[in-house]
Amino acid sequence: MKTLTRVAVVVTLLGMLYWLVVPTGRLTVQGAAGWQAPLVQQAWRGTSHGVVTLLDKRAVATRLGNFPVAAIAISRQRPWNATVVVDMGEPDLAVRQGDKTGIVYARAGAAYLVSGAEKSWGLVDVSGFPSDGTAFLARSLEFAPMLLELVHCNGQLPVVAVSLSASGLSVRLKDGKRLLLGDGSDCVSKIQRAVAVLQMPDFKGKAVTVDLRFAGQAVIPEGS
Repeated sequence: MKTLTRVAVVVTLLGMLYWLVVPTGRLTVQGAAGWQAPLVQQAWRGTSHGVVTLLDKRAVATRLGNFPVAAIAISRQRPWNATVVVDMGEPDLAVRQGDKTGIVYARAGAAYLVSGAEKSWGLVDVSGFPSDGTAFLARSLEFAPMLLELVHCNGQLPVVAVSLSASGLSVRLKDGKRLLLGDGSDCVSKIQRAVAVLQMPDFKGKAVTVDLRFAGQAVIPEGS
C-alpha cells in the first residue's frame, strides 16, 4: 500500500511539473502587437534563462524586470511547447524627430525606439533633440512629463512646434506666441502659468514670448 501511495505521489508531482514548466528551448515569447514583437523579444533575450522555464505570469513578469508589462497570456501545446504573449499596452507618449520615433512609458521610466507611430498614440513632433538613438530616448524620457502636459492642454495651448536648444525646451503656438519652458522640472506649474497668460485680455492675439523658466513666474520680455 505504501508503495502505491509513493507511486501516486511521484506521478502527481511529475504531472504538476509537466504543466508548470517547459524546456526553455521549446518556449516561444512574442509581443501582443506587431510593433511590440522586437521589443519583447529583445527584453526576453536580455534576461538569464535556465534549462526550464516556469509557466507562471508573475515569474515571467519578474524575469522581464522593469520592462513595461500590461498583461501576459500563456498557452501550452503538447507535448513540451508553450507560448507566452506579452502585452506592453500603449505608451504614454510617442516622440518623433524626422525618421526617428521613440515611445515613453513614464511610470516604468523606460523609452524605446520603434519603426513608426500608431494612430492611437499621443504623438509630439520635436526638433533639436539628439540624433543618437540612446541620447534621443534619454531626452524623450526627461521631457516626457512636460510633453504630456502639453498634449493634455492642447485645447488651451494649440502647439505647432516644439524645439530644444541650449536654453531648454521652447514651444510655438498657433497664434504666434512662444513659450520658453527650460528644463523638464515643474511642468504642471509652467503649463498652468502659460494657460493663465493666454487668458489675459492684454495678450490675446499678440505674438508675445512668455518666459516660464523662473519658479512661480511668467515673464513677458520687453519688445517681445
